[in-house]
Amino acid sequence: MLYNIIFFYVCVALCFAGSALYVIHVWKREPALFSYSRQWIVVGVIAGALSFIIRYREMSYLPLVSLFEITFFYGWLLAVAYLVFVKEDMGRFIQALMLFIFNGIFFIDLFLEKKILPLNPLLDSWWLGVHVPAAMLSYSAFGLSFAVSLYIIAASFRGKDNDALDRLNGSLILAGVLLLGIGIVTGSIWARTAWGTYWSWDPKETWALITFIIYAVAALTRKVIKSKPVAQAYVSVGGFLAMCFTFFGVSLLLASHHAYK
Repeated sequence: MLYNIIFFYVCVALCFAGSALYVIHVWKREPALFSYSRQWIVVGVIAGALSFIIRYREMSYLPLVSLFEITFFYGWLLAVAYLVFVKEDMGRFIQALMLFIFNGIFFIDLFLEKKILPLNPLLDSWWLGVHVPAAMLSYSAFGLSFAVSLYIIAASFRGKDNDALDRLNGSLILAGVLLLGIGIVTGSIWARTAWGTYWSWDPKETWALITFIIYAVAALTRKVIKSKPVAQAYVSVGGFLAMCFTFFGVSLLLASHHAYK
């Protein structure tokens, strides 16, 4: 068994264990368990980073090509976002939802093909290290925004506002829009080299643009028109659904140059 796969399993096991400690923390109402939960997930994230590094050394190119690699990277980024942005005082809804999302992705990864395959010559470019990470970082910002947005929507039904979460949501959406914009632009430049055209209306390109537009509307209406936080939250949820189809649906359901193998 390749060492990168061993560290992958270690990462997943530790994140699962940390999440189980979180469940016990909620059940027993033991504050110390929240800290222990995060510590296990921190070690799991470190193991995941080692898995990426080792796989890169074994492959000699960035492990961001196959469906397993790209989904594991996304789940890992969401775990990092959870550790960095989700605090104990944010409430259990956001905490639990983020844990459910990235652990759900890790669970799916357990069943995906992990074999290292030869790199497609069209992907043998340094743009791989710019385009894909930019897109994945934007998706991680949108993933956390999704959890925060659902909380804002639920709180609105109870007549409650949370300025701190509203500011966080706005910052996440704006960062995601900028990063996805970088991903789209660099992808277009790369496409010119690989396929001879900057834009071919490939399904992945089209849905990435749709996702970008939805989140750009969410950012602009909040910053320029000063729409209510809950309005931005609803648009963010719609953007997350479009993002999920861009990420998973296009690759699994539609013929695309970007289909993961």
